[in-house]
This record gives sequence, C-alpha cells and structure tokens, in this order.
Amino acid sequence: MLNNIDPYKATGIFIIIERIYNRDVPNWHGIGSELVQIYKVVYQLYRKQDLFLDGERITPANASLWDHLKIFAGSELEQQNSKDNETRFALDYAGSEFRTTPLVYPGLNIKSVSTFLTSDHPIPTQRILAFGQDPIPDIKLYGRSDAQFVMANGGKDDPMAAARYDSNSGQLKLLDPIHQLSAVMRDITS
Repeated sequence: MLNNIDPYKATGIFIIIERIYNRDVPNWHGIGSELVQIYKVVYQLYRKQDLFLDGERITPANASLWDHLKIFAGSELEQQNSKDNETRFALDYAGSEFRTTPLVYPGLNIKSVSTFLTSDHPIPTQRILAFGQDPIPDIKLYGRSDAQFVMANGGKDDPMAAARYDSNSGQLKLLDPIHQLSAVMRDITS
C-alpha cells in the first residue's frame, strides 16, 4: 500500500525540448505540400518528500501492518520536503504534433491563392502519439521568433530547441540545447 505513494512532489520547473522532423510528402520540383513533425519532450523537477502518519515519519521499510490498515482506511499522510533537499527530473510528457502546409510553390504570388492553402495547419494527432499529458500545452518553442533551432553533429542532426520554464513565475528562458541544456539541468538538481 505504502509502496504506491510517490515520495516526490512536483515543483513546477520544467525543461522543454523540441525537435523538428521533416516528413517527406509528394512534390514535383518543389511544388507540392509540406509536412513537419514537432516532437516535444517535457521534464519536470521533483523534490523528495518525507511521509508522516500521525506525526511519525514512515517509510515502506518501517511501516507496520497497522500503519497499512490506517492508510487503507483513509488516514491522511502528511508530506514535507526531505531534509536532504534531493531533487530529480522526471519525464512528464513526450509527444508529437504534425503540421502541414497544403500548397508550397517557390515564388508563388500568395495573394492569388487562398491563404488556407498556403498557411500552416495542425493535424490532430497529439493524443495518439503521446506519453503522458502535456503539463504546459500552451508553452511551445516551434513558431516562436526568438527560439533558435540548432542542428548538432555538424548540421547532420535534426533541428532542436530547448527552454527552462518556471510555472510559478511564468518565466521562460530559452537555452542552447547543445551547449547549455545539460549544464542547466545539472545546476538545478545540485
């Protein structure tokens, strides 16, 4: 019973990583449509908690049968931040969004064609291709003018962008995924 209790509490600090994959669609000399997949991964920082039952700290190792019965009967477990201040990141969400532009034609006079055909549209597949529920669905890096998608490995890897988001303050800080991301994650958890 006690083993099912999560001893970590969400802090509201997130790391967001997005990758763009170009999906091939039929075209003829550049005339056709465009399809991209935006793969979003969200990690959240969690803080370790100590659990208390009737004022006594309990763990799965020291909980008695009577403690298990009280928990099963509905006794409240109190959570407090652990004294060792241990934190760790956990994967909250990983999912894809597909976006399409029905008509792409180099040098096309956009005024002569419907904007529906020449603008970017989402394809509703988020729930099909996802792990977890996106805790911050309104925070996206793709489409932001200030987000820089970089290609690692000498330009051979797919474009990637990263950010740190604090939901408590609403602050979003864009990160260089190649040079800053791992260092920022290490600094936050230490």
